[in-house]
Amino acid sequence: SKFIANQLENHGYTAKLHVISNGVDEDFKLDRKEKPEELKDKFIITMVGRYSPEKRQDVLIDAIKKSKYSDKIQLILGGKGQCYEKYKEQSKDLKNPPIMQFFAKNDLANILSYTDLYVHSADAEIEAISCIEALACGNVPIIANSPKSATPQFALDERSLFEAGNSLDLAKKIDYWLEHEEERKHMEKEYAKSAEKYRLSHSIQLMEEMLHESIVENTK
Repeated sequence: SKFIANQLENHGYTAKLHVISNGVDEDFKLDRKEKPEELKDKFIITMVGRYSPEKRQDVLIDAIKKSKYSDKIQLILGGKGQCYEKYKEQSKDLKNPPIMQFFAKNDLANILSYTDLYVHSADAEIEAISCIEALACGNVPIIANSPKSATPQFALDERSLFEAGNSLDLAKKIDYWLEHEEERKHMEKEYAKSAEKYRLSHSIQLMEEMLHESIVENTK
């Protein structure tokens, strides 16, 4: 990511750097679907990532508790990890218990097709392919604006950023998007467009160009 490239340069790395995304699979695309019957009356917020301290799912859980629409929100936390029991305990007073499990690629793409908002609350992140996958599916994101994370680069404006670690600020951003459905629908298309440059096919092309350049430079 550009974030890591900057980190390397700031620490004295002088070789030429090529910024190439890990790439998003074609299965993740703008194809909005109806919510399952049991979730039709819910506002679905999804986050995907390891259940680990630096991913800060705890901030998201607290934000939902502080939201004006807490009773309407269904949280989906895709992943697994050491903080599973901690987050289960933290969530026990939510009206709608979070759905917490690891999802296969096809299942995740389906969930993202009916997700209302994607939140990425991590304090530290190298690139966050899971966030780009969500964008590709037309999810409007709310991203922690952490100086140790590459993910804020994907936000198209300040409405999709919140102060890292601040659950009240995140709750306000969630409520904004819940209250402005038409604007959210418009931005879903804009975010899907923004994710196209991170397609796996484009990353492969950049990799080929880098290798070609290296061959040319080393045969002079």
